[in-house]
Amino acid sequence: MNLETLSDNPELLDVINEMYSKPWPKFMSEDESVKKYWRKLYSVYPQYQLLLKEQSDYVGVANCFPIEWDGTEDNLPSGFDQAMEVIFNNQETANCLCALAIVVGKKYSGKGISSKVLKVVKKIGNRQGFAKLIIPVRPTLKSQYPLVSMKDYMRWEKSGYPFDPWLKVHIKNGGKILREANPSLVVEGTVPQWENWTGMYFGTSGDYVVEGALNPISIDRDNDFGKYVEPNVWILHEL
Repeated sequence: MNLETLSDNPELLDVINEMYSKPWPKFMSEDESVKKYWRKLYSVYPQYQLLLKEQSDYVGVANCFPIEWDGTEDNLPSGFDQAMEVIFNNQETANCLCALAIVVGKKYSGKGISSKVLKVVKKIGNRQGFAKLIIPVRPTLKSQYPLVSMKDYMRWEKSGYPFDPWLKVHIKNGGKILREANPSLVVEGTVPQWENWTGMYFGTSGDYVVEGALNPISIDRDNDFGKYVEPNVWILHEL
């Protein structure tokens, strides 16, 4: 299995975008912080955009960035969105590695690739002199339980490990759950925009369970407004 980075080959950006177009709901790309920072961070830190390749297939991708963090839970960013702001605005004082996203190709799911990608990320962080790696993890199966709070879900256990398979991978690889990351990602839009993003019709105001969302979407028809607030889970890996 070979490691490639965006700094090695800028054309890998197309591969990264293709891999991200599949596992996540369409509406997540409408997050304002993603629109503002994500592509810019790629250009600032191409050496930390990692892809694992097996023969002719790219099997996994990890987007990592140096971040400033004092090591205390209270001073963690609220989640994914705020982490991007910290990364972009505190480049000179970065002292920790943050993996904002790790994705494995669908056909490679359940084949241990996620552990391999995570180990590569940890190795890169260690090689660059970072002592800690933090990740706002999006649990794999939380979308199947959108009415359960993340605080409760992240504590679910099965056979001594977290119930969620992605959280389980982190714990088995030496990770530690720190706390809920909430709000992590926020998406706002008009009701027609939400209907376009989800393929659903929202006939009345209220909370709606939407495929792929970790929490219900709140719809306010009177004010033509919909909002989604996603919680994640902060995990720490000592390097």
